[in-house]
Amino acid sequence: MRTICLLVCALALALPAGAGVTKWIDAQGRVHYGDRPPVGKGGTTAPLRGTVSVGDGITLVPGMDTTQGADAEFARAVAAPRKGEVWIYTTANCGFCKRAMRHLGDRGIAFVEKDIGVNAAYQAEFRAIGGRGVPVTLSGSQRANGYRKEAFEAFLKAAGF
Repeated sequence: MRTICLLVCALALALPAGAGVTKWIDAQGRVHYGDRPPVGKGGTTAPLRGTVSVGDGITLVPGMDTTQGADAEFARAVAAPRKGEVWIYTTANCGFCKRAMRHLGDRGIAFVEKDIGVNAAYQAEFRAIGGRGVPVTLSGSQRANGYRKEAFEAFLKAAGF
């Protein structure tokens, strides 16, 4: 009896995992999340892809593990941020990305967020720079993969902040 009860509980907990999450932007440009956009409200939608956070401060993004062909050519053409500028490639559901952006904000450092989950151009840039997981933070010739406080501080120092 106990085994059956545990099985039923496990199945009940698994139901929400199958629900899709959609990010949409309404007519006023506000970003919303849910299982579907409101009927008749307009706006654009983009399904969120699954990501996996790992212990080294990075969230892996499926399908983002190679740079070849047109992406390699694009990589040479992508302008990198200048010294003093900060670009951070993110996804909406990445906790490490939020920590990195909070860290930048706490330090008073302005940055450009490039959400690869909703912008195809940012996603192409991310692939072109060899991104496999988020956050990837760039400033001048400096790059930080993932977010760990001490390593991020070292990145900022090397970038001149």
